[in-house]
Amino acid sequence: MVNGKEAFSLILVGAFWGCTNPFMRKGFVDTKSTTSTNTSDPTNTTSAKNDTTDGILQFIMQKLVHLANIKIWIPYVINQLGSILFYKTLASSNLTLSVPICNATAMVFSSITSAILGEKVDKPWRAVLGVICVLLGVAACMYSSNEDEGVVATDGVTELWGNVTNSGL
Repeated sequence: MVNGKEAFSLILVGAFWGCTNPFMRKGFVDTKSTTSTNTSDPTNTTSAKNDTTDGILQFIMQKLVHLANIKIWIPYVINQLGSILFYKTLASSNLTLSVPICNATAMVFSSITSAILGEKVDKPWRAVLGVICVLLGVAACMYSSNEDEGVVATDGVTELWGNVTNSGL
């Protein structure tokens, strides 16, 4: 059964995960567009060893530039705070509900944040329909968990096992 506090925590996790993804994506794109890469000229006749060493150093420097970009690491830290909240919430909530709720709401928040940031969507009506379906699915999961109180029927398994053992298999 999902109580109000757990539901809020799970939706907050989805918000942390979903809202930060478009910001990290935008930060990487901004970093790539502002970083000039000094690729070696293919007609250059330097030795293969220098090309490999230069390529590795360029790769490391590009990754360090990405890490130093505040537009990337602040959303990343917020995303990781969502992961910490997720693991804390898992200690007291039903796992079969927690994971779908967090992942579904993350997709919803990611879609909404992407739209707010002005990312182009090819077929926006399909995106809106998808968000509505996901929200209805999450609501159905939460409603059914409150009705069933998370109890899984095992009578059929016990009956099946009894039939298997009695048949001599």
